[in-house]
Amino acid sequence: MSALRSSLDAALARHERHGRPGLPVRGFALDRAPGRPLPGIRHTSGRRVLDPDAHLHRISPSPDGTRIAVEWADTADEDAVLGIVDVASGAVALHPGIRLRYDEVLWGDDSRSLEVVSSRDDLIVALDVDCGEWTATPTEPAARTRLFPGGARGLLAQTRSGSGSGTTLRDRATGSLLGRWAALHRALPNGSGVVAWHRDGLDVVDPAGAVRWTLRDDALKITDVAVLDDRVVVLGVRDGRTVVDVIDATRTRPVAVPSGVTVTGLAVDDGILHLAVEGPLVPPRVVTGADAGADALPGTTTRVELRATDGETLTVDLTVPAAGDGPWPTLLTCYGGFGVPHLPVFEPTVPAWIEHGGAYATAQIRGGGERGDAWRAAGRGARKQQAVDDLADIARGLVELGLTRHDLLVLVGASLGGVVAASCAFQHPEVCAGVVTTAAPLDLLALAQHPLGFRWRDEFGDDGTVDAQARLRRLSPLALAEAATDAAELPAFLGIVLGADTRVRADDTRRTVEAVQRGGGSARLWTASEAGHGGNALGDLHDLGLAVLDFAAELTMGASR
Repeated sequence: MSALRSSLDAALARHERHGRPGLPVRGFALDRAPGRPLPGIRHTSGRRVLDPDAHLHRISPSPDGTRIAVEWADTADEDAVLGIVDVASGAVALHPGIRLRYDEVLWGDDSRSLEVVSSRDDLIVALDVDCGEWTATPTEPAARTRLFPGGARGLLAQTRSGSGSGTTLRDRATGSLLGRWAALHRALPNGSGVVAWHRDGLDVVDPAGAVRWTLRDDALKITDVAVLDDRVVVLGVRDGRTVVDVIDATRTRPVAVPSGVTVTGLAVDDGILHLAVEGPLVPPRVVTGADAGADALPGTTTRVELRATDGETLTVDLTVPAAGDGPWPTLLTCYGGFGVPHLPVFEPTVPAWIEHGGAYATAQIRGGGERGDAWRAAGRGARKQQAVDDLADIARGLVELGLTRHDLLVLVGASLGGVVAASCAFQHPEVCAGVVTTAAPLDLLALAQHPLGFRWRDEFGDDGTVDAQARLRRLSPLALAEAATDAAELPAFLGIVLGADTRVRADDTRRTVEAVQRGGGSARLWTASEAGHGGNALGDLHDLGLAVLDFAAELTMGASR
């Protein structure tokens, strides 16, 4: 191990000492304690209830607080089973036949029974927690079924495949139709009514489905919702920054949030609003006021505005060392898809890289969710090339400002962000020294080969036509690598694949690495054999982060000064 790699390794380990606290749910939180490799369950008093050697995706405490339903997975592949934790003893009873994947649990008022949709098997399961016996009822064929709290027996949401009729929400006890929406994200009880969070905003409806009030704001991307008394608390992103508002039928009241951080989630527990906050150099924490309580930081984060070729304003959150001036070796990260905001958050790689004299940039590009519906639509479907163009414009803009140089710049993207980063690097090889992709579907002409490929096809505008195939060929990182007349002119490429990934297959990345190598370019494949597309153990995250930093340092640190 080189001295630089060893130093990066030690810095990563030092910043990984921070835990990742969770938001409270009925007096309990799913969080990763400092020094622990995986999340466990903590009572809000501070007592640890369970620290398993398995992955917990979700928790749902019973009304009386004596039991906790959990989604339990032995590996990082995201496919889980139902488990019941006894709070007093920490004992876990697993139900391997009840197979889950991020499914809501509805407890009975007696805390002795529950219902859950087994989405992996299309069943609604009723479990007697005392004896462990359960019964199952098939869900409606060709429909996605979900359960949400509300009413006397919960709420039933159904989305029928291919019908174009959207999602219906019914009160299971009364049978009343509460509403129909194009895409329903979540439903929450709100006094005698229900809050429906859907693609276009919020609707608050009464028990008969009559709308009490609505929230529509094309410039706001809602990312989380909670209920506080009879009011609704909304977390969203507007103009590339997180905002929190408390809303009722008559007014909207902004909530003061800590400065210099991103709010990543919220919850109301025992009548108190809790915010999860973090920043590139601010470790995650849960607060109930506007003070994030940050320690002294090794650098600063500022917002940089750049001009796109078409005149649009592009934003980058740039974190740099506290001392010294640029140009800095820079990691430029991106996403730019599915309407998901790409915001500055904490990863141990950020302070580790900053301590070694580097800069870390979070690019907001079209296709993401940073600036509302029009911003998202401008980089979606047949317009996906715009996301790539935006990233190239940001790379050039950072160089023009003297903040970095092209030979000091490495593009970094995971999942869809990896597609954008690699396409940018291979279309515009002059803008960067290297590119890193993680778990990315790099062959856009074969998206259907991936387990969730149908979602990718819509995002990239793959309608099966000849025109779409031609457009995707110009955008596809694999096709670009194969068509390169001299791959030695391409930026160095690190393709990372995850051994437990149930969303994106590894073949695309392997073929892209091989294509670059055949053409005489620099490319390598790195496999995180135990990691998946969702939550991962701290050790796997450490190895993955070190692989990225070592690759970037090899390319840029020697040339930085």
